[in-house]
Amino acid sequence: MFNLIHWGNTKIIEIKVENYSDVCSRILNEFHLNQSKIEKSHKIGGRWENQYLEIEYVPSVRTPMRIARDLGKDKLDITSIALFEPLRSVANPYPPFWFNIASNGEKTGLHDHAHLSILSAVLYLQVDAQSGDLFFQKENFSNLRIQPEVGKLVIFPPHLKHGVEINQSSKERISFAFNLFPFPIPSTEW
Repeated sequence: MFNLIHWGNTKIIEIKVENYSDVCSRILNEFHLNQSKIEKSHKIGGRWENQYLEIEYVPSVRTPMRIARDLGKDKLDITSIALFEPLRSVANPYPPFWFNIASNGEKTGLHDHAHLSILSAVLYLQVDAQSGDLFFQKENFSNLRIQPEVGKLVIFPPHLKHGVEINQSSKERISFAFNLFPFPIPSTEW
């Protein structure tokens, strides 16, 4: 399933990753096996907002990142690069990809990813009915809502404000999110 959403002058890609069951299972397995190596950046609303693992512990995340890079080029005419290590010039010591886990009653507040990136994306690894929709918000438009599904990859402009509604299911919602960067990367950034 491929869907190019036109929302005003904004384009968002929604696609079910080929062999998504395999891809998501591998990523989830690597994530769960390496819980002791997770680094956490900050809490919001009592939960850790982003959870990071170095690429050596979750090598399977390369697959969705490369898919997003290629779709950005083919469908949006945006040339980008998938980075697996932190940018040296940024104070943030974490890689440009992370996991989000939301239990029942938890949500992700409105935010953007605008700093240096050219595309952002999220892949749903574990969701249930009522896990909470991804929503996009911009002035003079009704919110755009996208229902999460295991294996669904959503690619969007990093400056676009977005959040995730409250997880009303009894199952944790687990997603993998990342940023892609302009190619070539300015030499001062790498």
